[in-house]
Amino acid sequence: MKWKKYMGRAGVLTSVFVLAVIVFSYVTNKGNDDMKADMGTAARPQVTFSYNGYALNPLPAYTKKMDIPSVRDTVTPATNGRIQLNLNAYDNTVNRLSYTVYTLDGEEKLLEDSVQSPKREVALALEGEGVLSEERALEIVLELDGEKSFYLYTRVKETVGLDTVDCLDYVLSLHENILEKDNSAGITAAIEPDDQGDNTTFGHVTIHSDYSHVTWGELEPDVVGKESWNIKEINEAYTAVQIAYRVTCKGEENESDIYNVKEFFRVRKGKGREYLLDYDRTAEQVFDASGQILGEKGVTLGITDRDVSYMTNKDATIVSFVQANELWNYNEDTNEISLVFSFAVAENTDMRNLPQQHEIELLEVDGDGNTVFAVIGYMNRGEHEGEVGVSIYYYNIMQNSVEEKAFVSSDRSYERTVEEMGELLHYNVDKEELYMLVDGTLYKIYVDTGYKDKLVTGLSDGQYVVSGDGRLAAYQEQSRTGEGYDVTVLDFQTGKERKIVCGPGESIAPLGFIGGDFAYGISRTDDIGNTVSGQEVVPIYRIDIEDEKGQTVKTYEQAGIYILGAKFEDNMITLERAMKAGMAYTSVPEDYITNNEEPEESNIYLEKYVTELKESQMRLVYVEGIEDRQPKLLRPKQVRHERPTLLSLDREEAGKNKSYVYGYGELQGIYDNVGTAIQEAQKYGGVVVSRWQTYIWGREDLAPQYYIEGKEEEIEAIRSQVQTGRTPMEIMQEMSGGRGIDLTGCTSEQLLCMVAKNAPVLAMSGPGTGMIIVGYTTWGVIGRDIASGAEQTISYEGVNAMTEGSGYTYVSYV
Repeated sequence: MKWKKYMGRAGVLTSVFVLAVIVFSYVTNKGNDDMKADMGTAARPQVTFSYNGYALNPLPAYTKKMDIPSVRDTVTPATNGRIQLNLNAYDNTVNRLSYTVYTLDGEEKLLEDSVQSPKREVALALEGEGVLSEERALEIVLELDGEKSFYLYTRVKETVGLDTVDCLDYVLSLHENILEKDNSAGITAAIEPDDQGDNTTFGHVTIHSDYSHVTWGELEPDVVGKESWNIKEINEAYTAVQIAYRVTCKGEENESDIYNVKEFFRVRKGKGREYLLDYDRTAEQVFDASGQILGEKGVTLGITDRDVSYMTNKDATIVSFVQANELWNYNEDTNEISLVFSFAVAENTDMRNLPQQHEIELLEVDGDGNTVFAVIGYMNRGEHEGEVGVSIYYYNIMQNSVEEKAFVSSDRSYERTVEEMGELLHYNVDKEELYMLVDGTLYKIYVDTGYKDKLVTGLSDGQYVVSGDGRLAAYQEQSRTGEGYDVTVLDFQTGKERKIVCGPGESIAPLGFIGGDFAYGISRTDDIGNTVSGQEVVPIYRIDIEDEKGQTVKTYEQAGIYILGAKFEDNMITLERAMKAGMAYTSVPEDYITNNEEPEESNIYLEKYVTELKESQMRLVYVEGIEDRQPKLLRPKQVRHERPTLLSLDREEAGKNKSYVYGYGELQGIYDNVGTAIQEAQKYGGVVVSRWQTYIWGREDLAPQYYIEGKEEEIEAIRSQVQTGRTPMEIMQEMSGGRGIDLTGCTSEQLLCMVAKNAPVLAMSGPGTGMIIVGYTTWGVIGRDIASGAEQTISYEGVNAMTEGSGYTYVSYV
């Protein structure tokens, strides 16, 4: 019968189909003892603090003890040595709460206490002689069932006698009135619109923006969920607050859009009223794939950072991009949009997911669109909830899965981890090899076994560079003769390396990459000298640029001119140059090297566009456009291994001589040179601190005039030693017991806080010449001439002009 014949054929086809599915499933999952699952919701307890009606400082809960000086997120106000803690255990049982007060460097314990079976509200007594005589560090430990503990950290400041409450009230009033577009709180009087404000965007608004942009234009923001209030600084001069929250705003492509917002206020009180010293707000649109995200030209991102991180496959049909701390992938061939990674996707209203203390770094997108990426910082939820570190992931676009390849833990804050562990990262998928630079050591980690090979150790800033795509690195090594340094150029993808060898009496220093071309400088050991401040320099007399085959494509050399530094930006190198004057090197005007080769164009590129409502926005343009504008949304599952690769590295006491700049409530940079750090902190109205949290600059409310008293012998000793030919740094290091600091590059006005700390400042006009700044007035500085010892008052402009020839050389001590 025919129907039996057809049924037989159908059975064969069905069997073939089922077998094909089984084989495909086996091949795609071969070798994986794992299962696919969602990340899960947050499970840790939450701690905040109450202060005069304000709920403040929701603290990250860490699963292990952290490096105390690095955890500098918030400062909690105390009243008469007491603070009010709020504990939300969620589904946990907290058996014991212990707390310890430390000095800011974490070296000395000042107080220890504990509370058994703590309730939802806990009063912490931080009383005792000297306990809160200055700003301190507080460690809180929550002990849960099952011998599990969480560690929480904040700084603590006694606020009796300060205007902290008045400043918070002013911030609240201004914050609410900005959202409501109500000028009754004096918004116009508070802001300072001028040509520094970028009045073309709502993505970044400052105190210099106009009234319309500060008050959100016509976007009509409405806060969604809870706000996170974080106090960043409390001192006699000001109170600094950052508020993190989400808003919905009127949309264009969609009825409404969601934004992640960070709003920073720096406020002081004086003469019976409060003053807004600084205001900075960022708003980043949350990419919502359920709305209209595809346009005729490409992927619409909306209001976001102008430097969106994205990578494409070779054919430029697939793009992976990061927006609002989420990683997305769009595949034009299949018209699918995938939310590859997000901590905020589940339970957006959960306060524990609001702090986005991590960054997503794209490492590679291959020809098929598979994406390698790193999540660096604090892990809000998932397998590593409560940990800080670097997690390496692989997104398999065909299997629609995200697999964690390795996790490297850290005991530093998320900001420090991003800065210190995120600079050099590369993962080779085929060989399962991870390259990382941590505390000056370049590691090659074999992920399948966990074996760690130290390729080179002891690297400091200036001894290594990384290409823009992260595929190439170059680093210094001691030469075979031991006289200078050679350079190794390493291709992480192939594992191949080539060495550039220096000649007798020479050293080679890596400078940077322009695309795949490598630029390096050649120095003579005989030319090693000092700046006017006394800092040793190894000046470069020639720069060579080589292509990936090791062929020299360009050389820069000028008689009598030396290179002290190089800055790479796009296709141009800016050279910091100097000439030798006696035994010291003094600055001369910058010069430039340009690369005339145009970068290879891609079929996908980032573009700014403008609309009347939302103004400046960004989109990823597909050159040939997009036809189907209704993509399918995918949510890849995470692959959970039974035995994931968990790693820890031997951390060195790195950064003890570095300076840390905090501004707008966040770590803005880490610098070797204190002078550079001060200039950066000036931009943010921020502070400069040492590795051990000693305040170096920017904290004091300076008196209108000051004169150093009781240091006549020291000042005279400094003057006489300069005359004997000793360098300024040698002198100040000796005077301070090793706490000398090079302030080169600062302006005279930026030095006043050093003088106000009773520290004299050497202002050098040239080798062995200049003055010692011993005081200041509203008009200028009071200085003692090094040659004659005569004291005189010179205008700030006059001091700047005097030190211009030395490259604005100033030296003092902490």
